[in-house]
Amino acid sequence: MIVKVRGILLRFTDYRTEIEVDGDTVRAGLDRLTERYPNLGEVLLDREGAVRATHLIALNGERLTQDELDHEATEDDRVDIVTAISGG
Repeated sequence: MIVKVRGILLRFTDYRTEIEVDGDTVRAGLDRLTERYPNLGEVLLDREGAVRATHLIALNGERLTQDELDHEATEDDRVDIVTAISGG
């Protein structure tokens, strides 16, 4: 699968926006991604390994909940990681 990273998270992936990873599920792909980029894992995941609430994960444009991260993914699928930005 191709994981697309944007915004503030780019600095944790050496500014690579598209990263190909292996995995049968979205969660497995995210695990491979954070193994490759450990500093990204510290920002993306909480202590229990769940995706932090400030990040949205989408599979082929469809937002996934935490419970849906075990959704099957193939090499042709695209996973987007989007970080919510707040301010005032």
